[in-house]
Amino acid sequence: MKLTRLLACCLLLIGVGCGRKSAPAAANRLFILVPCGMEVPFNKLAEHFRERNPGLEVRVELEVAHAMSKRVAEGTLPDLIVSPGGVEIEPLVAQGLVDGDGLVHFGIFDLMLFVPRANEAKVTDMDSLLQDSVKVLAVADPETTSIGRFTREALVKKGLWDRLQSKIVITGSASDTYVHVARAKADASFAYRSCPLKTAPDKIQYSRVRVLGEVPKDLYGPAYATAAVLANSPNAAKAKEFIELLLSEEGRAILAEYDLPPPPAD
Repeated sequence: MKLTRLLACCLLLIGVGCGRKSAPAAANRLFILVPCGMEVPFNKLAEHFRERNPGLEVRVELEVAHAMSKRVAEGTLPDLIVSPGGVEIEPLVAQGLVDGDGLVHFGIFDLMLFVPRANEAKVTDMDSLLQDSVKVLAVADPETTSIGRFTREALVKKGLWDRLQSKIVITGSASDTYVHVARAKADASFAYRSCPLKTAPDKIQYSRVRVLGEVPKDLYGPAYATAAVLANSPNAAKAKEFIELLLSEEGRAILAEYDLPPPPAD
């Protein structure tokens, strides 16, 4: 796999706001709220779903992953919501807006360590983050983002979290960590590999970062790509049908094109 396919989906729309259209969902419309970075595969899936449902308006709208629950709380009413790891859906479950037993895992993400292209701090692996040459480690907010949660989990299990506290800078999102690393304001950070880099390749400068390697899977997660039908969805039936497409052989083939493989079988 080429290194240019190794960064996380949430890193893709750096410096670009995710689009918002405020029209509410209706019985003849399926409204899907997806995290920034997943536009291409979900638009392709939407095309297939339209073919199966003539006359149905299938609307895919982008939002920063950790801002989704706030939008829903403020009145936006999607039928289906997607999270890059599950953490972003937790507030909706707590508020009873999503059934916690109805979360569907349709893909899995790999956590990667990445650094500025020059790598002047000479980072080689997670343990090397303890070197004096490493001054700043950017970490997405562990309380609100899946990438941040799994980064903290991996560092804790590795016995590094407490030892790195003086170097850790908590950012708002994974895209913020990318900015820190790409501008060499941080010596390293963590991001997902298995997410669609093809969504907005013109929005990210691959040459400014370098992916060093994968975080061992036994240190975190699993980090599941997660979908959930809203409890008050105006079109829950079609939302569930869309999830069936996500889980189908056809849907998984589309997701695999963008490096989002299905979760392992139980």
